[in-house]
Amino acid sequence: MRSNVKYHGPLETVLDSFFENYVKWMKANPSHQYKTYNVSFNRQNPSRTPETIEWADVIVIPSDSEFRYHGELQMNPKDLEKSEGHMATIRPHFENKIVIMWRSDRGDTEQLYREQTLKGVNLKSFHVIDEIDFSGNIHGMKYHFIQRFDNPLARMLDTGKTIDFGYWGRMKVGHDREKTIRKIYRDPDLSTVLIGGFPAGVKRQSAWIKEWGQLYPKLKPARCTLCFNWLDETATTSRYPEALSIGMIPFVWENYDKNNTYKIDDWQRVFTFEDFKAKAMKLKDKLFFQEKLEEFRDNYKNVLLSEQEYFI
Repeated sequence: MRSNVKYHGPLETVLDSFFENYVKWMKANPSHQYKTYNVSFNRQNPSRTPETIEWADVIVIPSDSEFRYHGELQMNPKDLEKSEGHMATIRPHFENKIVIMWRSDRGDTEQLYREQTLKGVNLKSFHVIDEIDFSGNIHGMKYHFIQRFDNPLARMLDTGKTIDFGYWGRMKVGHDREKTIRKIYRDPDLSTVLIGGFPAGVKRQSAWIKEWGQLYPKLKPARCTLCFNWLDETATTSRYPEALSIGMIPFVWENYDKNNTYKIDDWQRVFTFEDFKAKAMKLKDKLFFQEKLEEFRDNYKNVLLSEQEYFI
């Protein structure tokens, strides 16, 4: 609803795993009528069409960090004002509608939508399709997608692992993530590639990049990354399968994936910066790094589904 999406295949938007399955679902169910608001599937520019919201019986919301528009705002005030103007136009059309939310961020909840995004609207029902409803997370599909970059030409041009740590994404204010990444960045023994939004004083290599065609070559030289949870210790994130597919060791912070649905090895779990650094330094040994990468990939493949199984 907030940001437009021009979807014509994987690896160009954050929620591509959901979108790819939705495209398959539409093709498999031609008896229904489908329209879009601020999304396109035909390479045309997406358009905001309030009449589509009014027309629909069921509204599917690909939720992309909706929490950023509420509470501890991380939005440019002008962008927020513009977005809220669009919401004011379509909000009344949600009355008595069935809403299905694709969830890929723990901050995006049914309560947030009912009490803030769609405040004052009486919905018929609200349903959540969560990334963690699927074995290995629905973004296990990204593991398969990213493997497409591992081709003979890419291997010929590969210069090897030359960077200790890579991170891509946004920070969460006052979270261990911010403090830990700042320590990694400042450590003279660790080289970094940082892409996205970072705390003051941390120099990034690039602003946030959604398209993996640009992101992959920037991250490929890195040996490892670090996965954090926010709000829910039982949850998982897409960074883990993304890292393994790129060829990076994903370390996890404290009680990330508390129920160990990813089959994470104890060695990957770190509780302090010092713990992380000691293990990251060991990865400079090429043989040790390769052994660990294959071991952790094999562990994850025990829960990873095929692309077709994610659709079924």
